[in-house]
Amino acid sequence: MSCGAPRAIDAGGLSLRLHEWPGSGPHPTLLLHSIAAHGHWWDWAAPHLAARGPVAAVDFRGHGESAWAADGAYRFVDWAADALAALDALGWRAPLVIGHSLGGYVAALLAARYPMRVGALVIADMLTGWTDDMAARGRRQAERPAATFPSAVAAAAAFRLAPPDTRASAEMLAHLATTGVVERRSDQWEWTFDRRVFLHPPIDPWPFLGGVLCPALVVRGQGSPLMDRDEMLRVATAVRQGQFAEVKNASHHLILDDPVAFAALVRGWAPTP
Repeated sequence: MSCGAPRAIDAGGLSLRLHEWPGSGPHPTLLLHSIAAHGHWWDWAAPHLAARGPVAAVDFRGHGESAWAADGAYRFVDWAADALAALDALGWRAPLVIGHSLGGYVAALLAARYPMRVGALVIADMLTGWTDDMAARGRRQAERPAATFPSAVAAAAAFRLAPPDTRASAEMLAHLATTGVVERRSDQWEWTFDRRVFLHPPIDPWPFLGGVLCPALVVRGQGSPLMDRDEMLRVATAVRQGQFAEVKNASHHLILDDPVAFAALVRGWAPTP
């Protein structure tokens, strides 16, 4: 595991955090995390992806060490704008963009809206629908008081993934937790993300997936409860140049369950300009 070098960038007046890894090749990669997560979720996969070239992960607004939205509203187009701001700050014209879960949705939206800025796309275990029950669960999450902890270590002890199935080690989960909390008041630690991120608009990728023109790989964890095989195939068919693959012995959190296999799969597929 290797953390990327941190850097602050500007996205329309909001400060965002980038994490950067140097690469040994010429082909850059931008990484987009899932909801209520942050760029450190890529700390295990990114060094393996760096065999292609430089790698960067961005903390979306409302997440990690990036600023929260001033109006408390979070929209997919705004997160796509964050990814675009990262590309501009890095000076990358059309890199490989990889998104996990929420990040996969945003990456696909970015590729559809700005086809000249994404050279290739990986959609990893993306949710493809939104029910009334999901919306109600999101509202409950947003309205729940922020959890507080007396220390980062206490936060790590309480940290759980959702969905819970994972092969990630206790050390990995502790790293995600301690890099995802902040001491807002003396001896009072809270998760860095804004709970209002759960009030995002309904998930509906089907209107824009046909606008993804670049080569795209749709990947799921073989045991994922969020993207089943039929949905993986449907997404791979909806984009113009889609292929698909599964990571064995992995669930939804495939970038944690087997980051080496995930990175090897991507490197073996990724086209070179």
